[in-house]
Amino acid sequence: MEVKILYIVIMIIVLSIIIITSFAVYRAFIQKILREQSRQHQLELEHQKEISMQYTIVQENERKRIAEMLHDDVGNKLNILSLWINNEDTWNSNRSKEVVSQQIPTLIEAVRNISHTLYPANLEKFGLIFQIEALIASVNTSLSIQLIAQHDYQKKDISIEVKIYRIIQEFLTNVIKHAHAKKMLIHLRDTETSFAMILSDNGIGFNHDTLQKGMGLKNIDGRIQSIDAYSKWKSKTAKGTRLIIAYLKP
Repeated sequence: MEVKILYIVIMIIVLSIIIITSFAVYRAFIQKILREQSRQHQLELEHQKEISMQYTIVQENERKRIAEMLHDDVGNKLNILSLWINNEDTWNSNRSKEVVSQQIPTLIEAVRNISHTLYPANLEKFGLIFQIEALIASVNTSLSIQLIAQHDYQKKDISIEVKIYRIIQEFLTNVIKHAHAKKMLIHLRDTETSFAMILSDNGIGFNHDTLQKGMGLKNIDGRIQSIDAYSKWKSKTAKGTRLIIAYLKP
């Protein structure tokens, strides 16, 4: 009888240990999950903060560029026009009147260009592909640009398309200003689940890791982060530059 009672007591103790141990393991497991969730949440907050910061930098750079365009282009033309208008001799000379009349269309064109810089209205009206083709058509023939659209392009949210267009525009600007390239490729690949874009040129290339600020690269990287896309720069001196961008559709 005593042996049986002792056995029961031992079993109760063993079961208690098992229950306490299981509870401790379960509690440690839950705490680990909570810590991991907290860490993931913190990483997500930091990622969103970085995206927000990069987007702010892009906006400030664009504001600065627009301010410079207003000052250097429109401002200077208005100053010149003002001098002509305020000169009494202007209205007594047909040649002077002709100069003044020529300045007005130039100013209108400058304002139109700045307006396009602020927001490419034709993109929303005619679509991204048309806008890219119009951008290509505006480039000097010394740079050959090929557009390849693999699969049928699917229209996206206008905010996404504006950023894609700006990335292409910024890359093209860098090619014209710095790459000394003869050819550039814009390759778009659009499927039901993902969108990818490859921008490349055959110019002098650069080292992306050691390159100092400038050349619009921060603007490009900021826009890529703002659409939460994957990107990779590939460039070697004298062997051109390639930018690969891809993101999964929601």
